[in-house]
Amino acid sequence: MDKKIDIPHKVSEVSGIVFFKGKQELITFNDSGGKPELYILSAKTGRLKRTIKVKNAKNIDWESITADDKFIYVGDTGNNYGNRKNLVIYKISKKAIAKKNVVKAKKIHFAYEDQRSFVTKIHLTNYDCEAITVHKKEIYLFTKNWENHQTNIYRLPLTKGKHIAHKVHQIDIGCLLTSMSYCSGNDTFMGTAYDKDYKSYLIKINHFNSRNQKVVKYDLYKSIGFANQVEGLAWKTNSTLYISREASEVKLRGKKHKRNQKLIQISLRD
Repeated sequence: MDKKIDIPHKVSEVSGIVFFKGKQELITFNDSGGKPELYILSAKTGRLKRTIKVKNAKNIDWESITADDKFIYVGDTGNNYGNRKNLVIYKISKKAIAKKNVVKAKKIHFAYEDQRSFVTKIHLTNYDCEAITVHKKEIYLFTKNWENHQTNIYRLPLTKGKHIAHKVHQIDIGCLLTSMSYCSGNDTFMGTAYDKDYKSYLIKINHFNSRNQKVVKYDLYKSIGFANQVEGLAWKTNSTLYISREASEVKLRGKKHKRNQKLIQISLRD
């Protein structure tokens, strides 16, 4: 771990993050029930620089964010109860974000091709999703599987409209995935996760969905401690990451652990 960066209480439920290299900024948001707003933070100091309203969006359960050269994609993909039929990803122009404080999004509506039941079951579904990333000109969704602690991987087109998310892969990670980000510079997927004891991890995937695929699980809690609700990850360079931690208060082994919202910068070392 290189350093921890304080961020404002206004983004106490900081979930996904994406890095803008040119201005050394991070774009983030609050998750379930928050306002349909994006927050521009200084990547160096954590200071809130701007607030951008997405005027034609609702924040039912925003959980994920990714970007390509021209757009950012905000995933209203949280589905803790497994009963949602209104999953959507908001596609927003980077040019609009750079110039305006109120923007309009295109909408990518979707449903999972293999979901048959929509019975309400809190934290007993494999159709919750907190991790999306752009890869090979498609959006890849990595689910947070409450039932079996694996992640199912689906893909969607980048175009607005109503789509079916097609399953392409499944990986047994043994924990709950909360983010995933692809870096073209090193051809690596990297995500965050935690387990039932709130031990946190980095999940690294090389040679994705191939014979040579390699999945490595790093113990992040050895660096940052227990009871950290790590929620987002963004690549700064091919070897440097930002991780976001939500404010939380959990009780483990009879002891309360209170954590404030933070950014954590990490340099990867072979």
